[in-house]
Amino acid sequence: MKLINKKGMVFEKISIIDIVIVLAIILIGYYALSFLGSKDVDTVSKQTIHYTFETEDVNENFAKQLKLDGNLYNSSKNYYVGKLIDYEVLPFEIIVPDLQKGVFVKQAVENRYVVRMTIEANTDQNAYNIRVNQENIKVGAMFPIKGKGFASYGYIIDIKEVVK
Repeated sequence: MKLINKKGMVFEKISIIDIVIVLAIILIGYYALSFLGSKDVDTVSKQTIHYTFETEDVNENFAKQLKLDGNLYNSSKNYYVGKLIDYEVLPFEIIVPDLQKGVFVKQAVENRYVVRMTIEANTDQNAYNIRVNQENIKVGAMFPIKGKGFASYGYIIDIKEVVK
């Protein structure tokens, strides 16, 4: 009895092509399990943060509408973005040339203000994102914000984790 006969059968029962197909299926299964199934596990942690949102060139009435402990939302998507815990109203300044001295100077604009709001939010964090509901919180990100009686665009300028 020969190992392979003239018809290409091993032990006169199994075709060599059948063996190659079975080996190919085993290799494809091994590849699928080892490479495609080994994705990084994205661990999400819950963390409370305080972030500073700055909006500029607003009027005095904007600042009067701010209420501490008021809920804030992304005004275009209506996502909750946190609770206002503190704010600071500063004069809005522009840079203008001083032609007498040949330099640029800062000059306050009358009845215009910069408002820096400190917002507290519970977040879901992973290695790449800090998310409040469906809003990514990143320094430099611009988004529209609204609360009861006010709305504006601004930028996130600082993020701090709250240690409890």
